[in-house]
Amino acid sequence: MKKILLSALTVCFMMGAQAQISEGGLPTSFMKHESVQSGLFVERYEIKEVPKPDVAAAQIEDAQDNSKQTYRVGLNTFVDFNILNSGTWLSLDNGDKIWRLGIKSEGAKGIALYFASPVSIPEGGKLHAYNERKSQYIGAYTSNTPGFQSMEVVQGEVVTLEYYMPAGSTELPTIEISEIAHIYRGFESRLGVFETGNVQDQNRADACQVDVACSEINGWEDQRDAVVHYSFVSGGTYVCTGSVMNNTDEDCKPYILSANHCGEPTSSSNITQHTWYFNYQRPTCSPGNTTPYNGSLSQTMSGGTFRASSSLGNEPASNGSQVDGSDFVLVELNSAIPASYNPHYAGWNRSASASGSGVSIHHPAGHEKKVSTYTSALQSSTYNGGWSGAHWYVVWAATTNGHGVTEGGSSGSPIFNANGQVVGHLSGGSSYCTATSSPDLYGKFRNAWDLEGANANQQLKAWLDPANTGATSMNGSDNPCAGGGGGSGPCAATSTSCDEFISNVTLGSINNTTTCTNYADYTSQSNSMALGASATMTISTENAGGNAGYTDDQVAVWVDWNNDDDFTDAGEEVYLETFSTSTTFPLSFTLTVPLTAAVGDHVMRVRMVYQPDDGNITPCGTSQWGEVEDYELTVTAAPTGVEENVADQLSIYPNPTNGEIVVSMTNFTNYQTVEITDLTGRIIAVQNANSAIMLFDLTDQPAGVYLVNFKGETSIATKRVVKF
Repeated sequence: MKKILLSALTVCFMMGAQAQISEGGLPTSFMKHESVQSGLFVERYEIKEVPKPDVAAAQIEDAQDNSKQTYRVGLNTFVDFNILNSGTWLSLDNGDKIWRLGIKSEGAKGIALYFASPVSIPEGGKLHAYNERKSQYIGAYTSNTPGFQSMEVVQGEVVTLEYYMPAGSTELPTIEISEIAHIYRGFESRLGVFETGNVQDQNRADACQVDVACSEINGWEDQRDAVVHYSFVSGGTYVCTGSVMNNTDEDCKPYILSANHCGEPTSSSNITQHTWYFNYQRPTCSPGNTTPYNGSLSQTMSGGTFRASSSLGNEPASNGSQVDGSDFVLVELNSAIPASYNPHYAGWNRSASASGSGVSIHHPAGHEKKVSTYTSALQSSTYNGGWSGAHWYVVWAATTNGHGVTEGGSSGSPIFNANGQVVGHLSGGSSYCTATSSPDLYGKFRNAWDLEGANANQQLKAWLDPANTGATSMNGSDNPCAGGGGGSGPCAATSTSCDEFISNVTLGSINNTTTCTNYADYTSQSNSMALGASATMTISTENAGGNAGYTDDQVAVWVDWNNDDDFTDAGEEVYLETFSTSTTFPLSFTLTVPLTAAVGDHVMRVRMVYQPDDGNITPCGTSQWGEVEDYELTVTAAPTGVEENVADQLSIYPNPTNGEIVVSMTNFTNYQTVEITDLTGRIIAVQNANSAIMLFDLTDQPAGVYLVNFKGETSIATKRVVKF
């Protein structure tokens, strides 16, 4: 087909790509309603207060337990609260109803809820939970949500459950709260974000620990993404670490390997109240843990199916200081791990040979993910006189940003060999920041494989090698069930002729001028953007005659937000242009990072084709004309923060908002102006601080995260507001 030449123009063509909050994201009571114009659902509702537990006594017990085997974070109280005997109903003018129940445990840093039976939501219903400040809310849980019996920890001493029932519905949900946990430690960094936006004064893992965002993680990023933090019930609420495991069928079954002493489960009923936290880690390095936590906050799953453990093996402990066998437990989660969590399915090695070097990645003291490094060979060892030779003995090495060790909460964490394969799981030890040369002991993967018993519930082999291939090792994968071993990168795309091609791409720190190569991997060139942030991207094109291209050329851009290597999910096509005589060059548009994107690295694909011959542009496959280029886009957590001494003087309401916000300042004379900007620094609105109450309207702004900057002569305080 004859191609019609286009000349380059200089006027920019703008196109916005807006992030959207998924349906059911906000509790109903956070929104305005005709019957309550004076406020947002200000009607009172029942708050049940449970007896305050004896935290002081628990802390004395904790101090006396230096085994590092268990790490208690919460004190549990049995209750009997359900939708029939507790809470308050509110009828709305349109026939909808909401039920709310507050639960208070005085002095709690956070509250975890456990349920007697799986929570079940009827069609059209929505269940949320949120804290007293409404700065943290989780849900909605709907009829599409698999049944669950635990919720992630909610900040503060009051948690509210809210159920929305649409008009005409008569079926009640199953909500039977049987136990609550008063969280008194172990979640300070995570919960502190919702309390003040500044957690400088909160307890953290010991100062020698090394963040997984520091240089020590280079080359171990995949292994980092396999590690998860989890809480479980065993009298109180405790925390441990586990790792997502690959298997020889490479079918993405969500197996998690951890330590058996973390609750000593022997059946699925023992793990119904487990809560799994993915990507609980910092996006930036903080040596000494000196800065507020600013990582992932809401990537969780709950429950699971018991598969195997040392509790059922043939090498039981003979006293309370020992562990059963090699101290392993294997759980299969009840549903697939969402691709947006960016999980890595860890590889493994069941060789009896000792690894010469490697790392362990773990959650010390229940806090964000850390990495510890060893540079001398593991040694065979025995744990407290238990099963002879069933553990690996390791001593940690000092590194650039600290001297990683382990703490309570690290239990169950994987230790990797130099090839990035799991060779053990942490039972305990004596390494601390004050004793960095002391050893830790990891149960041998080799022993857990098939040496603890021939039954499936006594071994890893039956689950990780279901086809009985006899494999002694296998590598990990980001997406093993994609075929070909998975984790091989995005779908293939190229062209056969370069009559037209991409000559320049700019986005933040990316500014790449090239000739045509049919396909080019430029993922070494990366740009970082925060969740909700927007930036201008430009694309220049050429053809063999030196013009910008031809009528009916197409250019598109995709970002693999969920890292499933196909670019076909909703929101992953961020730009599309079909050339016409009115098209202006260079191409220019606004790229916005969705609030739902996972923190981490994503492939950004830019492609050009000639539509009449190649058909409508697609992200994969071979075209006759054009070119394909891949880049890297790194998503970071949105910045937030406020000076500690003014945190209580400033408030924003409602937050999140779908339009207007009220900014309140207890002492407005400290500030001269209040300014709202987007995450690129573009000023949205500014007002002089002439009164304690100020009104701003974000109705016409795209969904995303905005910063409210309180500016004085010598200081600035910043708070974050979400527009949906």
